[in-house]
Amino acid sequence: MKNLPNLYFVRIDNDYLEDSKAFNTKQGAVAYFRRTAEELARYGQACSASIHIAPRMNDVVEYPDFVLSLGVRGGVHIEKA
Repeated sequence: MKNLPNLYFVRIDNDYLEDSKAFNTKQGAVAYFRRTAEELARYGQACSASIHIAPRMNDVVEYPDFVLSLGVRGGVHIEKA
């Protein structure tokens, strides 16, 4: 079987892992989280997210590769898990 390129699956807060959104790049995944977190912050809600790296959804595991949160100055804090 041909090796598939890795995708970056973003899971927001406690969403089901199967509901993760796939991106071709880590930057795209982080940008998606930033937009979502900023939108929720306008309504006084905080959120976090996780990035799971895998070639396809069937290969995604529960334990994340990165954990994302919105920093105090509006930037995205990325922590390797």
